[in-house]
Amino acid sequence: MSIESKNDQVRTTSEQREIERKYDIPEGAGEPELSKLGAGLRAGEPVTETLVAEYVDTPELAILDARCVLRRRTGGDDEGWHLKRPRSGDERIEVHAPVGAPRRIPPELRAEFADIIGERPVLPLVELTTTRTTTEVRGGGAWSAGGARDDDDALAALICDDVVHARVVRIGEERTLEWREFEVELADGASTRVFDEIEAVLFDAGLTPSIHRSKLVRSLDGVQPAQAPTGQGTAGDAVVFAIASRFGEFQEQEAAARIDAPDAVHQARVALRRLRSLLKVFGALFEADAVESLAGELKWAGGVLGAPRDAEVLRELVLGELDSAGHLEAGAGAVDVARARIEALIGDRHAAALASFRTELDGERWDALHDSLVSFVTAPPFAGLADRRALGTMRRLTRTAIATVEKRTERARKKPKKLERWHDVRKAAKSVRYGYEAIDELPDATAKKQRKEWKRLAQAFGELQDSSMLDEELGVLSEQLGQSAQEEERGEAGAEHRDAVAVLSELRTRIRARQNDALRVARDALDDLA
Repeated sequence: MSIESKNDQVRTTSEQREIERKYDIPEGAGEPELSKLGAGLRAGEPVTETLVAEYVDTPELAILDARCVLRRRTGGDDEGWHLKRPRSGDERIEVHAPVGAPRRIPPELRAEFADIIGERPVLPLVELTTTRTTTEVRGGGAWSAGGARDDDDALAALICDDVVHARVVRIGEERTLEWREFEVELADGASTRVFDEIEAVLFDAGLTPSIHRSKLVRSLDGVQPAQAPTGQGTAGDAVVFAIASRFGEFQEQEAAARIDAPDAVHQARVALRRLRSLLKVFGALFEADAVESLAGELKWAGGVLGAPRDAEVLRELVLGELDSAGHLEAGAGAVDVARARIEALIGDRHAAALASFRTELDGERWDALHDSLVSFVTAPPFAGLADRRALGTMRRLTRTAIATVEKRTERARKKPKKLERWHDVRKAAKSVRYGYEAIDELPDATAKKQRKEWKRLAQAFGELQDSSMLDEELGVLSEQLGQSAQEEERGEAGAEHRDAVAVLSELRTRIRARQNDALRVARDALDDLA
């Protein structure tokens, strides 16, 4: 499996078979005497190292429920992301991906659970620091899985003596645990009969087969899958849940946006806009500095995604205008020429914007954005209002956001021809819409209706914004085509550019004639809602 990066390199995963058993050390157990291994097996000199792993899952523990484990580990000779899947008995399949950034789930591993995860967020769950003392077991040439081996010094198994410090990092479940355990992992090609010889020594010391199938399961003993918040819970928990949900949508769309899958850039941008709106509407629940910092980075990332998305929208709008224009004085031939020229210009713009997005996607600032979002969700910087009852508090904060719409509307009415003021009204209305969306998830009986009403209002102003943007962008395209016409003043190419400019001029005239109607419809929608 693989995924293309910005420079067409391929990032691949590797897969290996793993057969291991785990052992608990009950109180009163002694130290295993590995010098007493039989059947020609010999224990080498122990080597100690420190391994640090962060295990991730959805809040509902969907990955663990599928009997799988997903982690990022540093230290040792196999640093990276590890996905462990069950096979049969003691055998597991382990898929490895490069270590990458700490808080960015490799999309090729997330894709392994696409059907069960969907748009749910994958977040840190447990941090494990393991002091591992590893002893190689060699020899026993007759202990290969396929029969006798000539190499009597071949690696047969690894015995790992682990001292584990675990920290559960899921919100509401913070706790730490410590324990010691043993693991025995068979070498590639070794027979499972090697277990018998090693276990004879371990069991003589008082060790017992582990009752936990993994360190993660042991760390989470008693931790239940997260439940969706209710209106009776705290406002802080409810909003953090909403932020985490939007983050999951963003995670799910990132890989698709990289390869410009249909609508993926748009959906990733929408997820960021929803996150910003949640911070804007419910920011009073958190420390102001933390909100300001994260909102600033979300705005930056939205701008990075905005460039390729704006090119997509522009292409759709311009071609839609050409398709529905009917008779134009410039003539059908000129329209065909204009279409070809415009598609080429917008195509170049989109390609450049997408390349810039991919560059940022692989940059440190994008990594830091993931880290900031994860930290905000797993260790929320709550302020005083966060402990108050969710439904009432979130409704009051949403009404404050409505007051912002009213103030911006009053300002826009003073100079109604300034469309940028109505655009500010639109942005404020969208924040209210997403505020009610979070309330509706509690759920709340009346929020659904209010969410839909504010969505209709935002869409009405969106029509006005599209018209304004199209007018402005057609002006830019006209200038580009006009410059090309001047550079090729003589000949067929120059004439074609001039014809294209004439088509755009007619389109701009039609669009401007519709702007007053679009503004009237948007203002009527605003009056109806008020």
